[in-house]
Amino acid sequence: MPEIKAITICSSSKFYDTAQRAEAAFRDLGLTVHTPRYDFNEQHVTVGESDKIRLTHDFLAKIAKSDAIFVVATGGYAGVSVCIEVGYAAGQGKAILFSEQPTEFALRALVDAVVPVEEIGPGLQSVARAGAAGRAQ
Repeated sequence: MPEIKAITICSSSKFYDTAQRAEAAFRDLGLTVHTPRYDFNEQHVTVGESDKIRLTHDFLAKIAKSDAIFVVATGGYAGVSVCIEVGYAAGQGKAILFSEQPTEFALRALVDAVVPVEEIGPGLQSVARAGAAGRAQ
């Protein structure tokens, strides 16, 4: 697994509070962090088709600029948009980290590591060490 210097947080809008905690933890580690547009929280605002199309393209561009994605998957949940983002990241060869094991079996095939939000600091270091050890063999 390549060194992670930039990460994009993928999350259903219902988990934006957890996404913001993850963002703070990654920033504390000195990473560049790309996030969802918290102001488009579908729990509070209506997101029309044209907004969703624009947001999707903008978000995929964030993933393209990252070394990895971190999926906030509370209870293992990942919605349709997050599944698209995971597939895009996998196709781009990005590292894929989840906060919890996804309930969707197809997503489990793409997970590089499960790192709970509360363990982002040591968890990310552990993932980096495992990736480096795998490259050394």
